[in-house]
Amino acid sequence: MKAVIMAGGEGTRLRPLSLGSPKPMTPLLGRPVMEHIINLLKNHKITDICVTLCYKPQAVMDYFGGGEQLGVRLTYFVEDEPLGTAGSVKNCMSHLGREDFLVISGDCVCDLDLSQLVQFHRERKAQATLGLYRHPNPLEYGLVLTGGDGQVERFVEKPGWGQVFTDQINTGIYVLSPAAMDRVPKDTVWDFGKDLFPALLREGAPLCGLPLEGYWCDMGDCKAYLDCVCDALSGKVKLDMGLPKREGGVWSARPLPKGLNLVPPCWIGEGVSLGEGCLVGPHTVLDRGARVGGRAMVQRSILLEDASAGSRTTLYGAILCKNASTQKGAVLNEGAVLGENALAEEGCTLLERVKLWPGQTAPAACRLARSITSGSQKGVLRFGDSGTIRGILGEDMGPEALLTLGSILGAEGQVGLGCSPTPGAGMLARAAAVGVAAAGGEALTHSLASPVQGAGLAVFQQLPVSLFVEESGNTVYLHLFDRNGLPLGRTRERKLEHALLQGEVRRTRGDKVGRLRQLEYSQEQWAKGVAELAGLRRPALRRAVAAVGESTPEDRALRAALAALGCRLEREWRPGIPAFHAQRGGFSLTAQDEQGAMVDPGQLLTLLALIEMENGSGKVAVPAAASAAIELVAAGYGGTVLRLDRDGDQARELYAAQPWLRQAPAAAVRICARMAISGQKLETLVSKTPRFSSWRREVPLSSDRGRVMQALAREQSRKPSGEGLRMRTGSGWVYLTPIARRSALRITAEGPDLELAAELCDFYADRAAELDRAISEQCVQDEDTQP
Repeated sequence: MKAVIMAGGEGTRLRPLSLGSPKPMTPLLGRPVMEHIINLLKNHKITDICVTLCYKPQAVMDYFGGGEQLGVRLTYFVEDEPLGTAGSVKNCMSHLGREDFLVISGDCVCDLDLSQLVQFHRERKAQATLGLYRHPNPLEYGLVLTGGDGQVERFVEKPGWGQVFTDQINTGIYVLSPAAMDRVPKDTVWDFGKDLFPALLREGAPLCGLPLEGYWCDMGDCKAYLDCVCDALSGKVKLDMGLPKREGGVWSARPLPKGLNLVPPCWIGEGVSLGEGCLVGPHTVLDRGARVGGRAMVQRSILLEDASAGSRTTLYGAILCKNASTQKGAVLNEGAVLGENALAEEGCTLLERVKLWPGQTAPAACRLARSITSGSQKGVLRFGDSGTIRGILGEDMGPEALLTLGSILGAEGQVGLGCSPTPGAGMLARAAAVGVAAAGGEALTHSLASPVQGAGLAVFQQLPVSLFVEESGNTVYLHLFDRNGLPLGRTRERKLEHALLQGEVRRTRGDKVGRLRQLEYSQEQWAKGVAELAGLRRPALRRAVAAVGESTPEDRALRAALAALGCRLEREWRPGIPAFHAQRGGFSLTAQDEQGAMVDPGQLLTLLALIEMENGSGKVAVPAAASAAIELVAAGYGGTVLRLDRDGDQARELYAAQPWLRQAPAAAVRICARMAISGQKLETLVSKTPRFSSWRREVPLSSDRGRVMQALAREQSRKPSGEGLRMRTGSGWVYLTPIARRSALRITAEGPDLELAAELCDFYADRAAELDRAISEQCVQDEDTQP
């Protein structure tokens, strides 16, 4: 059998470790990681290997040549432009012929049984067989659900915690038939996970997956790289260590002199210098020519070729790239990385995950909390459950972070920019605008004052992306919207997070710098657009009257939209008229009916679904956590409910076309239009919807969120179908989903009365806590039984 090694990656997430060389050339125990993959293939009697290259191909070809020294035959296929995973392999078909072949990534580290995967593929007569791996933290990977016969049933690409119903991840190791590759167009960007495998699944072609025993690691970032090296030293993965094993679990190019303070396991290359009184290990790699000064302590760290740790230096969980060095008394904490030729001067401290890009310097005696890239610093920004980024102004949210974010967004062309009417939000928005221009994009600023208006602007102007900076107290929320006014979506959010982690401000040449332009788009224009889109466009029996306050930007936007519809507005509620209030940036609507009863967002969403059904559309798209009452409403009209993260692109497209289901101003316009047309009061409209009471709880977890969700799904004999776990229990419903920002489950129960909802909620909260304790105890037992 022949094989293909995909080695075209640039390794942007591994920076600064990977800067200047392709990812497969990343050093691992004295040799490129791709060499370990070649040895694995050779151990399974696969010696005829194609190598796909794109980024800096000459570096790979110069090192490996024709493969003779490793006992294999290498044939290279170079792409001028990236063609995707399947597209790059398609280029190799002239060499592979009409026989089945194996595909593997050139930058993974594993010792999986490839022969078992090939045999399983042949036994099942599959067109494609995926090598799967049970991963304890599967969130960053594509999940693959299989049946008892190994047939693939479903893919979940880049899941959220609510979709982790299996720990089987796609390793990127495949056995493929030419028949499968016939579907891949030549010289076209095509991907295995996004294009080929979903096509095989839709067609019902024999597509299988096999969980493999052993070790697998994707060296996606510097932390994963360090973990992988430590696992190799601990013997968790079977690799050729390349050096003789000396006494006490230390691999060393030279016999060890007496008197060294070495704590195994360690790996010490040729020409390493160890100063008097230094302490090295455990889990430490000192590559060729590395130097450790007197009385330095180097633990769980990697010093690559000619790197130097000065006297009295303390390194724990750090990586020093080629020729990087630390001076006397420097301290590098967990996750710190010095790029090639970077310098940490005397007495400085690098806090957790701080990185110096190649050639950068940490000044003497400084305490560095942020990475230094090309003269800029970065913060760690991540999306939360609601699709927003949250931070504290002056701490993890500052102008440096917004400058970086703006430069990333600017690469997409035009960027909408708005902010709260506060000094802090204005400062951050201006920093983002500079970043957009620096990357060659056009920053389109506007004076709209609430996030929901920023989403509307993206739709009305058809912008690739719109950013709104909202400031509330010391907390800043970054809202990002696509051209449909929706949050960016998980896949795009992950890509943006990874780009932000690199911390680089993208720049263009002077003649390509973008411009800043003020959009002449008023609140009145925006409100008119909302009223035209969300109004039912039928003759009104009477003019709707409602109360809306003016104390917040969201309420002022809501008030403007209802005024554009023609409503008569008052500022405070009084008996006989409803009142509306916008929250959460204008994306949540609450109301008070004519009798003073509060109507929560869930009830109003159910009412909006009822209006949609009465209006004849027959379909609504709602968030994953929306009330089960909506299904009852739709069933009464023979309609359909699509849920986001369960029904894919179809749900997202419909959700984009129904802004009144997600935006408070459009929702209020829709409801008031229905009141005006029907002549009915809000309390009458609400009374026509099913009345479900809800109860919510959060359950903190000490074990892995995904494993608890998997256990709950198995108990309920549920197959995953979207975000979280939704179950019908008698006359009630329960919805369980993990929380993204902390290790906890959110449990929402619904029932015809509050007592039943609370009872259901408590039952599943107690069960989740029991499973969490059992999983934690099992983990402790597993650790105790490990050698």
